[in-house]
Amino acid sequence: MVTEALDRTHSDLPIPPGELLAEELDARGMTQKELADRTGRPEQTISEIINGKKAITHDTALELDKVLGIPAQLWANLESSYQLTQARNRQLSELERYTDWLSDFPIKDLQKMGYLPNTRRKSATLQALLSFFGVASFPALRQWQEALLGQYRITEGTQVRPGALWAWLRVGDLEAQGIETEPYDERRFRHVLVEIKKRARKPSIELLSEMEGLCASAGVAFVLVKQFNGTGANGVARWLSPNKALIQMSTMRRYFDIFLFSFLHEAKHILDREKRTVFVNGVNVDDIAERDANEFARDFLVPLEQWEHFVATEPRSYQAVTSFAAAVGVEPGIVVGRLQKERVVPHSHLNKVRMKFVWTRKEDGTE
Repeated sequence: MVTEALDRTHSDLPIPPGELLAEELDARGMTQKELADRTGRPEQTISEIINGKKAITHDTALELDKVLGIPAQLWANLESSYQLTQARNRQLSELERYTDWLSDFPIKDLQKMGYLPNTRRKSATLQALLSFFGVASFPALRQWQEALLGQYRITEGTQVRPGALWAWLRVGDLEAQGIETEPYDERRFRHVLVEIKKRARKPSIELLSEMEGLCASAGVAFVLVKQFNGTGANGVARWLSPNKALIQMSTMRRYFDIFLFSFLHEAKHILDREKRTVFVNGVNVDDIAERDANEFARDFLVPLEQWEHFVATEPRSYQAVTSFAAAVGVEPGIVVGRLQKERVVPHSHLNKVRMKFVWTRKEDGTE
């Protein structure tokens, strides 16, 4: 009976409703001609429906309801399922043309994070990739990618895979959607930055969740996303809506001082409310906005006057670094990182107090 065959329609195999209609007629001992006479349809029409050459229209479904007592909605659903399965299979077949595109994206990383299914079928992976990006076809995917990444000013010579960068940005968008924030409040956000600096004196894994909560209270979604090979970005700042900003950080730089500096760099872009420009730290050309963001992060951590006095008068020792860090309220590694960045000391010096900020996330295996 038709009602017993419903589960058969939920598969990749398109089953024409006419096949089920034929089974129903056979079970009732009714011929196609008799059904044609009872419905007032030509016998050829019934034959074409049974052979999958003609669709069951809504009018025909209503007639079958009256003659066979099987609800019209069921026939309409069977026809809809059949047509949808055929369309899906046509699209999957069409996707086979784009299997080479898989190498452009961090497929294994996205599978590990649960954004793509673990399947050996390339067509299924391609279909899932389109859903991940929220586009209907690969031509549309390429067009949108080129338009989106055109907003990013990539430094000449930087090794960036557009597919990796775009996937990383997309993960940030999806994770930010799950973070509820208050409407953006600049004054509140400035207070949040002061509080984060205070808590960062003694870095711990809890700092990340604390940062997320603090930023959300000021209208900023803070997300940490594992870097993909070829992402090429430390962080990114962008606006998701007029009242919700996003600071997305990667794990590309493991030293805590670089992580915190990059976060504050992105925070400066948010404070400037540059809604039309997407700033990617580590990728963008070093223009005025990037310079201002760097100076903000630098001086926010250690005021310039105090820094210059320290460099001019203090010895390059662990004791001097530790004492100065305590005086300005930062973790000692931040002082060492700046000394190395400004080439006051070689990168091989004072690293004992320059800590690596290592974290683990169960959902994507990041460390």
